[in-house]
Amino acid sequence: MSSLNWGGPSALLLLLLGWASSTFISLNRGVRVMKGSSAFLSGDDLKFVIPKEKDACKVEVVMNEPMTQRVGKLTPQVFDCHFLPNEVKYIHNGCPILDEDTVKLRLYRFTETDTFTETFILRVYLLEPDCNIIRRSNNVLEVSEFYGLSPAIDKNLLRFDYERTAGLECTIRLDPVGSRLPAHGQMVLLEPRPEKPRGDQPHSFFPETRMYLLYILELGTELRCPGGSCALGLKKMGSAKVSCEAFLLMGLRYQHTDPPSPNIDYISIQLDLIDGRSKIVYKSESAWLPVYIRAGFPNQIPRAAFMAMFTLEVDQFILTSLTPSVLDCEEDETPKPLLVFNITKAPLDGYVTHLWDHTRPVASFTWKDLSDLQIAYQPPNSSHSVRRHYELEVEVYDFFFERSAPITVHISIRTADTNAPRVSWNTGLSLLEGQSRAITWEQFQIVDNDDIHAVRLVTVGGLQHGRLTLRGGKGFLFTVADLQAGVVRYHHDDSDSTKDFVIFRIFDGQHSIHHKFPINILPKDDSPPFLISNVVIELEEGQTIPIQGSMLRASDMDSSDDYIFFNITKPPQAGEIMKKPGPGLIGYPVPGFLQRDLFNGIIYYRHFGGEIFEDSFEFVLWDSHEPPNLSVPQVVTIHITPVDDQLPKEAPGVSRHLVVKETEVAYITKKHLHFIDTEYDSELLYTITTPPFFSFGHRHLDAGKLFMVDSVPKLTKNPAALGLGSFTQHAVNHMKVAYMPPMQDIGLHPGHVQFAFSISNQHGGTLHGICFNITVLPVDNQVPEVFTSSLRVTEGGQCIISTENVLVSDVDTKLDNIYLSLQRLPQCGSVELDGFPLNTGGTFSWGDLHALKVRYQHDDSERLQDDIFLEVTDGTNSAEFVLHVEVGRMFPSSFI
Repeated sequence: MSSLNWGGPSALLLLLLGWASSTFISLNRGVRVMKGSSAFLSGDDLKFVIPKEKDACKVEVVMNEPMTQRVGKLTPQVFDCHFLPNEVKYIHNGCPILDEDTVKLRLYRFTETDTFTETFILRVYLLEPDCNIIRRSNNVLEVSEFYGLSPAIDKNLLRFDYERTAGLECTIRLDPVGSRLPAHGQMVLLEPRPEKPRGDQPHSFFPETRMYLLYILELGTELRCPGGSCALGLKKMGSAKVSCEAFLLMGLRYQHTDPPSPNIDYISIQLDLIDGRSKIVYKSESAWLPVYIRAGFPNQIPRAAFMAMFTLEVDQFILTSLTPSVLDCEEDETPKPLLVFNITKAPLDGYVTHLWDHTRPVASFTWKDLSDLQIAYQPPNSSHSVRRHYELEVEVYDFFFERSAPITVHISIRTADTNAPRVSWNTGLSLLEGQSRAITWEQFQIVDNDDIHAVRLVTVGGLQHGRLTLRGGKGFLFTVADLQAGVVRYHHDDSDSTKDFVIFRIFDGQHSIHHKFPINILPKDDSPPFLISNVVIELEEGQTIPIQGSMLRASDMDSSDDYIFFNITKPPQAGEIMKKPGPGLIGYPVPGFLQRDLFNGIIYYRHFGGEIFEDSFEFVLWDSHEPPNLSVPQVVTIHITPVDDQLPKEAPGVSRHLVVKETEVAYITKKHLHFIDTEYDSELLYTITTPPFFSFGHRHLDAGKLFMVDSVPKLTKNPAALGLGSFTQHAVNHMKVAYMPPMQDIGLHPGHVQFAFSISNQHGGTLHGICFNITVLPVDNQVPEVFTSSLRVTEGGQCIISTENVLVSDVDTKLDNIYLSLQRLPQCGSVELDGFPLNTGGTFSWGDLHALKVRYQHDDSERLQDDIFLEVTDGTNSAEFVLHVEVGRMFPSSFI
């Protein structure tokens, strides 16, 4: 089957066979896009039924239809039917007026011998975003009269909502030329203006200029600028790119310049969030800021021009241009070149076309195309003996999408009375790059009244990217019968070209005409990617840096740049190429990477830190074709700046362990702590990261401190000494640093104290997490403490002296080592151990008390009180105390 025609016998035949109801599209749900943002096309939005392994298939965005892509753009212009994720993207320009857009697409399916085409519409549903970066306040931007000046755009009107701690740079771009906004005004800045000095002020004290000081009261509430020529103190703002903060502080204003105008105009801005490290655009957003013009009036619809005839006279078979004298409109608010004609009712036969590609119909066109005589009517290829009449109905849309009432153009086709040959049908050829196709009667038809068999076609021009053959041989002259037999063939030269053509001289012996036959070439993926940017990577020794997209960039004429693969054939020797998928994630070495990863800022080069300062890696570029097209090897050069990155080292024989009695202080000397700088003989600094602490239990207790010897008058424990946070190796070498154990007693057992520190040289080399151990030895220097409870005994009776009566405690001695001795005999009794009386100087242990072996025996005297004089000792320290005895009388039972 040949290419789809827009008329003629073959198109009628296909329609009768029901082919028109078939389609290569299996799914077309459209794409949903947030206003001001972009969205990628996925397989859930658009899918085709063409097997990937069988035929080549391309989709082309039709660019000469102004009623499509009105508020956005689909890129790339040509893509594969089996497009990859994140390859095809629709970008909205921020217009708030329309809630839907359309994209006209043309599908090409290429077999070895034929080309099948299908044109369809992709709908774009524009949704209101719920989390804009660009946030407007309730305040509005307005001017009160024509030529008026608005207030400044500042934080009272706009704010930008994004994460400022994420390392993102926010920029605003203004492009009034590209966006054609504002449509009825311009952006201006108030320039500094010399201020006249007062009479009591010397001229030398008065500044020549003062930034943005131009009082509104001085110039009037609304500055006027008739005819667009700015008043004094105003500077017109063209295209610009500034930071978001500067945009809100620069004092940008809207000045109305074009009355009469609608009561609303717009300012187009684009916001980009750029990653500060990789310089990759993290997110983009566009917006139209409305400007309300109080003196304006609602936008008026376009209307048909009074002077146009709205009648087109056409000769049979002759492609005839529409001119402004045939079709025209009037619009006071929109420049005429921007008006768009939308065909709402096409002629019943023939079609309207754009001369950019006159083989295909168009459904819309601009007034500029009309004025440039690029819009034409192609009559039907059937001959009639009487004049035929058709109607063409259009609507006209202005810049803000207001439409006119329907406008009708009458088309009258005259009968032809000539014996010269004429081209009655010409749809051109469509083929894939490098293919060949026959030029058949379905694409190229010729009529001649007197003798069609006498007609000859001679190639006289074109063929810039291909050649013609006749029955497989060279051909430049052929007949209509050759066309009908399909033996005339065009062969593309497989170059990277998209257009070609043939100019024929068609003659019948007496008459001749010249005619252009267009050839549309769709690219195939047969070219390897090529490198367009290769900047030397520079970093410091041991550093890891992202490889920015501006440093290394490739492109491919036939496929998506995102999917270009950098296959590393010779890895770097002094470092490695790493992929770090996201913040906080661990990077890992990779044998290659996609350019998309490069653009996303997740590809890094890490230097190992060795003493190699020149490095490189070699790679070959792959595209996404199967099998991939390969580039020639490329080399990236890496320069490493050496740094003092050698860390301090510990001197041999150093213990990092100190032993000290709890009652003393001890120097920290070179034997205990000594590090050296291996590269430079620089001073080393010790920084205490964790102050002294007990390593086992009682972590909350004071574990002593490091102090400078010079800070205390005497080298003894002194609570007023200030603890050190840092000190140098020089101070250690000269015995200026000492350790002071805790002020309170540590108890019975040695205390194990630690402190952690880092050590760094003067060039930033730092060792972290080093530990120093201290053993604090207990000293038995605390006197035992005794708490007594009086003994109660009856006359002549006895009682046990237990630990409830004599409670002994000693913080630095075990109770098993505590002994008590009798210092004086009781006056009315005796102290017994295991039933034997103790004499003066007799001793017993705390264990005897605990075992209830010690007793007091009363001698039945009349005294009701007694005292036992004792001494307690831990072998080193002793203390005397008295245990009181209270005696109770015995009474006869009869008395009781």
